[in-house]
Amino acid sequence: MTQQVQLRSIVFKDINQVELETKVKTFKLGPSEVLIQTLYSCISAGTEVAKLSGLQKVSYPLYVGNRAVGHVIAIGTEVDHLTVGEFVFSHIHHQSYSIGQQLVCPLPNQLEQPVAAMLGMGLVAIAGIQTAQPELGDVVIVTGGGLVGQLTAQLTVLSGATPVLIDIVDERLHVAHLCGINTTINPNREDPKAYIMELTSGRGADIILECTGVPSVSLSAIDYARRNGKFVFVGSPRGRYQTDITPFLEKVHLWKPGGNLTLLGAHEWKLPVKQNDFCKHSMEQNCKLLSRLVIEKKLRLDPLISHIYKPEEAQESYQDLIKHQNKVLGAIFDWRD
Repeated sequence: MTQQVQLRSIVFKDINQVELETKVKTFKLGPSEVLIQTLYSCISAGTEVAKLSGLQKVSYPLYVGNRAVGHVIAIGTEVDHLTVGEFVFSHIHHQSYSIGQQLVCPLPNQLEQPVAAMLGMGLVAIAGIQTAQPELGDVVIVTGGGLVGQLTAQLTVLSGATPVLIDIVDERLHVAHLCGINTTINPNREDPKAYIMELTSGRGADIILECTGVPSVSLSAIDYARRNGKFVFVGSPRGRYQTDITPFLEKVHLWKPGGNLTLLGAHEWKLPVKQNDFCKHSMEQNCKLLSRLVIEKKLRLDPLISHIYKPEEAQESYQDLIKHQNKVLGAIFDWRD
């Protein structure tokens, strides 16, 4: 099956160079593939800004984006779990049409709105929660108030634990309060370790969920943990950072206050895409769970959207994310004509 469309795509042409490319493209669907017309796509700020700025080494030109929602407009001959017209989430680029990539998850029609594109960031956050396994009464430190950190903190609340969200941007902490996160810290104004130790009667936090991907943050955040605690990398570490790593390793290894820690990686792709009988969690199952939590108003996405851009505003959108973190949190592209 083939289908010809007028394709618009956001492309990183080089470091700090963003363009909207328009061309005629013919999609050829394989038997198990689906073609999606994009409605909304969410900027994964940490990953995409790192690639645009050169912090993460990539080859240019680079077609970017991997979290979007839209309608299925064509299906391959062997596709039996989706129908034309269904509203779906998939890991597809910032472009007007795409072949569904690996996960193509049907969503309820009432989620047909810009916030649905943020479900992809929820998949990152929930992988961190399922890896850390917080329990009722745990104190959980979440470092970073970007989309992943915000959603991780909300999911921590839903697990019965108490999150403490740390970020240097006051506006992000304000958004967290709007979403039900009661305890936040700006380390530019107060000492996080002193606050956490007072909160936990000197014991330290049960779990650290590191959501910034900034190596220096990891090195400081490990001091917030209790003995036998867990330290979970939710955000992907990026950038060079030179330091003496021995104190970090001692905190993991030695049997002392705040020591004997368990280090865990929580990259979302550690989970299988499809549900199966051999793994409790999957990306497909998580996507459905997150959509249900949004519909039931248990997971709040609306306060996280700060800007909705047209694709023609792509250059502006990324510059806003780089230069105006106090103003831009959740950034969505609207692909509707």
